[in-house]
Amino acid sequence: MKQSCTILSGIALAGAIAIPLGQPANAAGAADFYSGKTVSITVSGSAGASLGLYCRLVAKHWASHIPGKPKVICQFRPGGGGTKGAAWVYNKGKKDGTDIGEVLSPSVLAPTLRGAKFDASKFIWLGSVTPRPSVITVWHTSPATTIAGAMKKEVIMGSTGFGSETYLLPKFMNATLGTKFKIIRGYKGGAPINKAMEAGEVNGRMNYWTGWTTVKGKWLKEKKILQLVQYGPKIPALPNVPHLRDLLKSNEHKQMLTFLELSEHLGMGFWVPPGVPQDRVAALRKSFFATMKDPAFLADAKSKRARVEPISGAKIEQLAKAAFATPAPVLAKLRGYLGFKKK
Repeated sequence: MKQSCTILSGIALAGAIAIPLGQPANAAGAADFYSGKTVSITVSGSAGASLGLYCRLVAKHWASHIPGKPKVICQFRPGGGGTKGAAWVYNKGKKDGTDIGEVLSPSVLAPTLRGAKFDASKFIWLGSVTPRPSVITVWHTSPATTIAGAMKKEVIMGSTGFGSETYLLPKFMNATLGTKFKIIRGYKGGAPINKAMEAGEVNGRMNYWTGWTTVKGKWLKEKKILQLVQYGPKIPALPNVPHLRDLLKSNEHKQMLTFLELSEHLGMGFWVPPGVPQDRVAALRKSFFATMKDPAFLADAKSKRARVEPISGAKIEQLAKAAFATPAPVLAKLRGYLGFKKK
């Protein structure tokens, strides 16, 4: 399996925030520690969404690669655009390597943009199953089916709330491109927004590309949904869909997008809170990547149309450091664009 080598562009690594690897472990060793234990993955989303699909897929195969072969389970803590689950793992999860978070990736932006009860710069990353390139999508009967059209006609977009990219990206595009997206917040997840699109209640939404390919492949095949723009890693299947970065005129706006795109680049990421012993972090990282190469895992993922393009924990740390080094004045202006009060 080819490892993703995506690197965030436009941000220097200098001055980035260091991410600690935890405290030294006791002498027992990872295998002795994990034997007979249960490892809980806290998913910052609902069981029925693509995040839940990936957790179940990983948990099923990861257990056999972790030293000591513990039981691995998924538990779900949706809410707050992913911040509820992340805050639980960061503040209440065990710091011994048995509590792991699966991030709803936009939540890593929350502490910087609007405040949250965790510091995402201190997450210890184990790895990611795949980046999550994203799209701004409309129903085929939308008043506008191109970016140029969306600058002239109002397009109603469904959103779960302020912390979600379903809000952040349409709002950002309104400020930087002059689109006329009207954002309706309050939907209880992606599935209700999809139903609202089909019913004509809203015209579109932001979504991860895997969110369409794994859940609504039929809509893609029947051309019921159209992609206005893509962002994050480029999507090979969408060569004719413009990339948001290419539409932005100023370097400052591109810096803002680079920060927002951290979400897409880290994708289906798994992490533990600061304080986990180093040997357990190492064991979890090694076993995670072994799982990503497991033929049984890959066959299972293929059967579920789940993309696998693994990223190492070390690579994610590099991406995170770069994003958190975005100049403060640029972030302050971005918060203004998004309607968040300055911290």
